[in-house]
Amino acid sequence: MDARLTSQTHSKPSFVHTLIKRLKILLLVAIKEITTLAVKKAVFAQIESVRMRQVRSVVGPIFHVSFLAHHLNVFFCGHRMHARIESDKFYDLDHRISDIKNFSTVFFTNWNLVFQTIYFILAVTHDLLRICSLWDSLRDRIDRWKGFLFTSIVFPCSIFVSTMFWGVYSIDRELVYPEVCDEFIPDWLNHCIHTNIVVFLIIEVLITNQLLPTFKSAFTALTVLTIFYDIIFFITFFIYGRFIYGLFHVFNWPQRIMFLLLNYFVTILAMKIGIVIENFKYSLSRKRVKTAKM
Repeated sequence: MDARLTSQTHSKPSFVHTLIKRLKILLLVAIKEITTLAVKKAVFAQIESVRMRQVRSVVGPIFHVSFLAHHLNVFFCGHRMHARIESDKFYDLDHRISDIKNFSTVFFTNWNLVFQTIYFILAVTHDLLRICSLWDSLRDRIDRWKGFLFTSIVFPCSIFVSTMFWGVYSIDRELVYPEVCDEFIPDWLNHCIHTNIVVFLIIEVLITNQLLPTFKSAFTALTVLTIFYDIIFFITFFIYGRFIYGLFHVFNWPQRIMFLLLNYFVTILAMKIGIVIENFKYSLSRKRVKTAKM
């Protein structure tokens, strides 16, 4: 009887020992699976990041060349349109038609198109230097230039031009784009300078990570540009006795000043939104890097 009890007592620890051993094995297997899954996830994240950079490195130059060609074509068509206005009978009948040519250098839409063209020239140049692996110092300098130009001028001004134009157009097109202009400016050209500029902007935000300037420098550049343009705008009015935008003929002087201040704050807000977007993109890229390292 005592021997039987002794054997049963000795069998219990062996059962517990076996159970613990099996649990250890299961735990080790689970840890191995979790580790393998984490490694695979990190590898996939790295592959995705590399693939994204590869896609951007190919797609970016194609888009930049296409955007630059688009803008150069707009300038060419605009030159032909001016020549037609000079030779057409409508030149002397309606000053709103002649103003398109005579004040082409004063319209802010044209200024914005010039800014975008300069930016895409810098972008194409940067792409060529990167592809050919030439002049790294110059490429880095151009990267800073285009980052500054995009953040402080191109992004806020393009948002402002498109939203303000189509906003006023939807209320009363005669105040910003009279119907008589349809005789000389085709719809596609109008969309090139007032709609496509934002489409290109969105694509550029998606495919390019900008080197952000300081908010102070971007704010200063946009403020100086705004003041400079407003001075030219009012000088044109005092010399020729009329505003190039019909909207200003509806306002009195206090309303004109308030409207210009509103425009200024809209561009500053747009610039701030652009900076927030770039910072958000940067934070996402950092999270991907951390995930890849885990």
